[in-house]
Amino acid sequence: MASYDTGWEDELFQHPVGHTLHCGICLNVLKDPVSCRHNEHLFCQACITIHLMNFQTCPSCMEPLTVESLRQAPRTATNLLSELKIRCQFFNRGCRQFVELGDLERHVTDCGFAPAVCSNEGCQLEVNKQDLLHHETAVCELRKVKCHNCNEIKQEMDTVKVNLAAMNEKLKGVGDQLDRNKEQTHKNQENVKTEFGNVVTKVELVQEQLNKQEESNRQLQADNVEMKRSLNEIMKQLERMTQQTSHEVQTEEMKKDIAEGGMDREPKVLIAGGWSGRGNLNSVEMFSLLNATWTPLKPMKEGRNRASSVVHNNQIFVMGGAGNSGGIKSIEKLSLNAVQVDQSITWDSNVLAELPAPLNGQCSVVYNGRLIVIGGFDGSKCAYSDRITEISLVPPYTSKLLATMPQARYLHGVAMFGDKILILGGKHNHSSSTNLASVLLYDITKNKCKESAALPYPVSAMATVKWGDDSVIIAGGVDSNAQLLNKVLLYNMKTQKSLMLPDMKYKRRECVAAVVRDTVIVMGGHDETHLKSVECFRFDRYSWQELPEMQEERSWATAVVC
Repeated sequence: MASYDTGWEDELFQHPVGHTLHCGICLNVLKDPVSCRHNEHLFCQACITIHLMNFQTCPSCMEPLTVESLRQAPRTATNLLSELKIRCQFFNRGCRQFVELGDLERHVTDCGFAPAVCSNEGCQLEVNKQDLLHHETAVCELRKVKCHNCNEIKQEMDTVKVNLAAMNEKLKGVGDQLDRNKEQTHKNQENVKTEFGNVVTKVELVQEQLNKQEESNRQLQADNVEMKRSLNEIMKQLERMTQQTSHEVQTEEMKKDIAEGGMDREPKVLIAGGWSGRGNLNSVEMFSLLNATWTPLKPMKEGRNRASSVVHNNQIFVMGGAGNSGGIKSIEKLSLNAVQVDQSITWDSNVLAELPAPLNGQCSVVYNGRLIVIGGFDGSKCAYSDRITEISLVPPYTSKLLATMPQARYLHGVAMFGDKILILGGKHNHSSSTNLASVLLYDITKNKCKESAALPYPVSAMATVKWGDDSVIIAGGVDSNAQLLNKVLLYNMKTQKSLMLPDMKYKRRECVAAVVRDTVIVMGGHDETHLKSVECFRFDRYSWQELPEMQEERSWATAVVC
């Protein structure tokens, strides 16, 4: 379960949670709630504590406030919170139970889906607590078991016991006849002794065979463990060697291309805004793959998370998103030519064009000088949007509805191929954690949407980037069970086929991606915390490698190649 000090995510609860039970800072459902002195504005204890490190006022009413003057939340609010039904922490391990928030800690302690580690020597496999006994005694490959011939040996031993019992009966009969026929008794005794000797010899042979089989099994098991240990050590050495040399080789190849005139200039990645532990971000960074360096640029005028961005006429446009005061309609722009010469150039917020509604989690592309905005969360309606809208970036800055999708989409992905837009995954229902696996193809000239073959798994909050002339790469995200992913998928628009690529090193949701020449770069996002980490993938190496971290941790950011 994705539980954080900064509040519970709405999608973890069985039913929608009222606005009054949301933190005024992280916008999630309150966790360890406290309130300001006079107006009882509610915040998560961790959120308001971090806020008060930098400010001495309530972020809602602006009255003076300190950590010492915080009050416990009203009993009505704490009672309502404790009765909310939330998913078990081990939902992604199979527990489908919703429990009251006040009983969550007790349930987690007793839950049969809690992780437990196998106690068999050399195993250490993590299984559900309720399955531990079955695994240790019946499934684990390292458990102490009898050899595969034990049943046959047991049958032979049972036969021996039966024969011995028969011999004993025969000896007793011989003893009864001893007085009547000593000679016959003597012959019978000799026969019994001979047969008994054969049986004892057979028992000894069977026991010797059993001992040899057990010794062979022990040796095979020891050899198998040693081979696995050696193989793991070799793989670790190879990975360390690859990480040390990969960036050096890549840098030399790019420098060679530039020297031979293969590039007019080096493409760079610009990442803007997002969310971190300190709230909405307006900071901007630029990454040079050639030099493997991050350079800070002038911040945007407004902090934005879940915004979208495009490059048009040598200008970078960042639009919409969620800000400190809610949804944003405005657009900011930065001159690409100017910032390449002077990195102190500031953002222009006097863009007359704006989104038709305060949107966040939307996707945007540019087609023939027109901005096309797809889906997102409409703050004016408090609902996910199914709209595909066109916005003019030149006077008279009008907007019009082009089409509606069969389903609303939020935190989805898009890629444009000529006059067609591929729309992939995302969430479709605010009150449900169910994500979409469906794929739409929107034809701009015909103004129609049609279904394409679905993705192999439902996903939202992933990084999506165009690859080549007909494919798109989907990295990370979160599935329908709120489980974070490090999966990477290549989807071909023409064949509608999917190919799984090697997994990323880190699980990431709300990350962003960009392509610089032949390199896919995935940045930020969060797992249990917001991430600074960056990693890249090249098909000629067919593996993921780490790049230098961003200067600031950020999820829900937006990125372009410029």
